[in-house]
Amino acid sequence: MNQEQINYIDFLNGSSDFDILIKKTGWEEVSLHAHVHKKYQIIYTLSGTLHIQIEDDSYFVPEKHIAWIPDNVVHEINSNNRQVSLVIFYLSPCWFHEDMRPSSFCIYNSNSLIGENLRFLASGRSIIGVEDNKVLFDFAISFFNLLPSLSYKVDFLLRTMSIPNDHRLYPVLCYIREHAFENLKIEQVAAEFNLSVRNLSRLLHNSGIRYSSFINRHRINRAIELFSDGGKTMQQIAYETGFSTPNNFNRVFKQVTGTSPGLYEKGVIDNKKSAIEQ
Repeated sequence: MNQEQINYIDFLNGSSDFDILIKKTGWEEVSLHAHVHKKYQIIYTLSGTLHIQIEDDSYFVPEKHIAWIPDNVVHEINSNNRQVSLVIFYLSPCWFHEDMRPSSFCIYNSNSLIGENLRFLASGRSIIGVEDNKVLFDFAISFFNLLPSLSYKVDFLLRTMSIPNDHRLYPVLCYIREHAFENLKIEQVAAEFNLSVRNLSRLLHNSGIRYSSFINRHRINRAIELFSDGGKTMQQIAYETGFSTPNNFNRVFKQVTGTSPGLYEKGVIDNKKSAIEQ
């Protein structure tokens, strides 16, 4: 974390509860090491995707989604995309109704209504203060309180890795994640760690992990990142993410996300056109 980022976190912690702070990134790389602050953080991914580490859990945030990070939660934010554009809001937890605010990290989907309101709130400003613009401040607070009911939590692709029940599995999962885009068979993984396939399968099963599901989710995550970067054909993405054929890629992508890669890519392209026009 560079000095500018450290200074901004200090600024957040010292800021007034009567201010909503807004930070926008402009098509730049994102890499924030583990940190914590006293504000609720709401991140809207205009373009690109994020990986967010919350304590022992890793999460994936696709493009045009919202990450909701409560106050005083240690978190780390990174992206594998070449360029990422974000809108981030910071506000005091005191403004949230107790029965409406999420108490833990969440990822929400977005739609045109939510996106338009978030862009409006962030347009041309880095702060919304109750003393400077009470009407806008009250609107923003009401909108953020309603946000969880305006959208829905995203379950697919949400958690990409957690500390397993058996500590022996952690290096195994890291190895699988590192080599997920190769033609990686469970027999190879077992041999790498001097385990039999039966013992490795049992360890995975006892931690609630299916080998094929684990590796496929990482492959689909990477495919979504490549969609955001652009410049590659569907066939190139299929092979680059470790699938033997484009048909197999299409089947698994729809199985994991609920939509076809073609429709997903079209949505990414349409979102980029909309962002450019604005």
